[in-house]
Amino acid sequence: MITDRQLAAIALAHLLKKPYIETFTTIVEQYGTLEEALSALPDTTGNRAAENKRPVGITAERRKEALRLAQREAEFMERGNITPLLYTDAGYPKLLRECDDAPAIIYRRGNADLNSPHIISIVGTRHATPYGKEFCEHLVADLAKSLPDIIICSGLAYGIDICAHRTALDSGIATVAVLGHPLDTVYPSTHASTARKIEEHGALITEYTSDRPIQKMNFVARNRIVAGMSHATIVIESGEKGGSLITADMAAGYDREVFALPGDIHAERSKGCNELIKKNKAALITSASDITDAMHWETQSAPQNRNLFTETELNENEAAIMTLFDTRREYTTDEIAELCNLPVSTAISTLMGLEFIGLIKSYPGNRYRKF
Repeated sequence: MITDRQLAAIALAHLLKKPYIETFTTIVEQYGTLEEALSALPDTTGNRAAENKRPVGITAERRKEALRLAQREAEFMERGNITPLLYTDAGYPKLLRECDDAPAIIYRRGNADLNSPHIISIVGTRHATPYGKEFCEHLVADLAKSLPDIIICSGLAYGIDICAHRTALDSGIATVAVLGHPLDTVYPSTHASTARKIEEHGALITEYTSDRPIQKMNFVARNRIVAGMSHATIVIESGEKGGSLITADMAAGYDREVFALPGDIHAERSKGCNELIKKNKAALITSASDITDAMHWETQSAPQNRNLFTETELNENEAAIMTLFDTRREYTTDEIAELCNLPVSTAISTLMGLEFIGLIKSYPGNRYRKF
């Protein structure tokens, strides 16, 4: 059930140009409550309001329309099992509350604890390479092992965002998707099934009500929530420009830790990360332990090295295949069979065994890499 206070907050968010916590705090200090502020905010026709530098542009007609929209939104939220979180509510992210441009009210579908002691945002290019995706998968899986209560936060976009969300779900930890649009839709639509899983095992959150159209600028604005509600932000692959770097800058501005994955100096999608590291805007990371150590987080168990099997524990064929990866990163099945002088059928069964114990990983095109 939506309270009168929440209804007033939703209406005020419609009326104010910048419905930030700072603005709401000023209004409450001046008028006492949000309900009183909604009724008492001055009309543009009063010169006295302008002289006192009070909010202007709130005509009686606009106030009436805002309340009508708020009531319609309340009905939408009750039908959609959506919870409005006002900045004074216990469920509102306390880290986000510290940011001067934080929205005064956000909307949540799902039950993730937005005040978990371990929240990390993972962002990156929409055009992620196998290198970036592989690192993201390893990182999230290892963080899940060492910090079972960790929450992975991202923006549900293509590339690194969706990789982080899906790996978190696969690893049995909560994930939060911050949307740049209302909760009456999912963008991109191809991520709708993942969004439903996130709702069940985390949360979808937004600052936008259902009457708001999808606008490009909103996806940039939502980055401040991704950065603001997290203890640290990790950038995995980025070009020289892009939303990931904006998120990293915002996180740094909020005095949060920023980490970046280094990459090939000639790779376009590593230039942003390399630049962040070069200019000391982000700490270099290669593993989950780099993050937990830097954050001084006590882990349940240290992330394990995936390559725990030594050559003495492998049979002759397995050892021969693993030796190949000492000189080259990737091989096809046919190449492995030829170089190890094995029948293709034997190579395939051996590769399947190595993948099962976590030493290699298969990729489209019958390609394999060391895990």
